Amino acid sequence: MKATGIGILGPGAIGACHARAIRAAGGRIVAVAGPKPEENAEFAAEHDIPRSYTDTSALLADDDVNAVVVAAPSPVHAELTVAALRAGRDVLCEIPAGVSLAEAELVARTAEETGRFAAMGHTLRFWAPHLEVRARVERGELRLRHIVARSLQLRQSNMGWTGRARDWTDSVLWHHGAHLVDAALWLLDAPEVSVHGRCGPPWPGSGSPMDVAAVLITPAGDLATLSLSYHSREPVSDYILIAEDQTLHIRDGRLYGPDGVIVDSPGVAATQDAAIEAQDADFLAAVAEGRTPRCTVADVLPAMRVLDALETAS
Repeated sequence: MKATGIGILGPGAIGACHARAIRAAGGRIVAVAGPKPEENAEFAAEHDIPRSYTDTSALLADDDVNAVVVAAPSPVHAELTVAALRAGRDVLCEIPAGVSLAEAELVARTAEETGRFAAMGHTLRFWAPHLEVRARVERGELRLRHIVARSLQLRQSNMGWTGRARDWTDSVLWHHGAHLVDAALWLLDAPEVSVHGRCGPPWPGSGSPMDVAAVLITPAGDLATLSLSYHSREPVSDYILIAEDQTLHIRDGRLYGPDGVIVDSPGVAATQDAAIEAQDADFLAAVAEGRTPRCTVADVLPAMRVLDALETAS
């Protein structure tokens, strides 16, 4: 595992999370690339990375780079992932795979054509509360009838989650929508659903929709009701998991049941950090062992089809 040389494309906040997670998993980061030399140098110094590049192709030509983490802005995820795959590198791409279904499908097709791995950073699949619910579903102990999930936050200004200004605009549909939809489909164990809902109108401040409402219906008639907003002044991120005999609730990084806490945590940040570490460790192990990572772009295409349907309906 330590022999795998990792290159990071994108020296931003989420790139730093991956750098820490890769180190924690015993990985070796050999290069970083981004368009701004000063940011590259600062990132390389902070994370003890020997080389930095302003050109992605130069990083991909580095013989010490065996695999790549794409942590750049969402609009270039697909472009960078495809370039890395075609350069013969396995990739862990941050969510989303692309900002359209066509982009995600191109990534999946390129991974298949090149025979390389395209792992996806759908980190909720590695959250301890979600893993416990999924395990109960797989064991037949939990028959979910309805998931009610919310991702509400205030992003009217072009700021990232660290409070730092960005030079690109986020998408409530393709970014946080990808998290919410994929988690719902995964927990319901339903890759195919009918989609009812729409995005709100484009907001003048961003030019993009800031709200999404959706109801997903499985072939068995089970439901997921999903709400997203970048206008909400009350931040909310939770999943209410309704079965005929019980109701569970994921919030604050914990899983709650009728008798109290089922999966505990020091909080959301700790749960997220642990999930990123598990996700990145799985990617490193998959590359070293030559096996498929636990979450690939092919696995998340059902969610991308839902997002495409919601965008088209608008």
